[in-house]
Amino acid sequence: MASPDRVLLRDRSQAAFGQRYRLEVMLAIAAADDGFVSLSSLASRLGITTSNLQGPIRSLRELGLLTPVAHGDSRHRFYLRNPSAAWAWVAELRDQALLEAATTGGAA
Repeated sequence: MASPDRVLLRDRSQAAFGQRYRLEVMLAIAAADDGFVSLSSLASRLGITTSNLQGPIRSLRELGLLTPVAHGDSRHRFYLRNPSAAWAWVAELRDQALLEAATTGGAA
């Protein structure tokens, strides 16, 4: 994702959740074909540190949107996406922000 889009999503995330990275994290989790994600793969995909993921992941666990999965490799933490309308809603938030930016010349 291009830098202006990331800024746009982080601004929208801050407004919606009070966390700059949660929207991007949720979109990446929603896009996982099998619903399994690891902190390291999310960090790599999003180009952010795992420490920036800890707050959003903790919130998603507390909300019941993610379940930790035991894994033999103790160096990686894996999570399973739980069914929820929240995953479709974050895609709607993203689409709405991008549409607003396109129709207003970049100011969402």
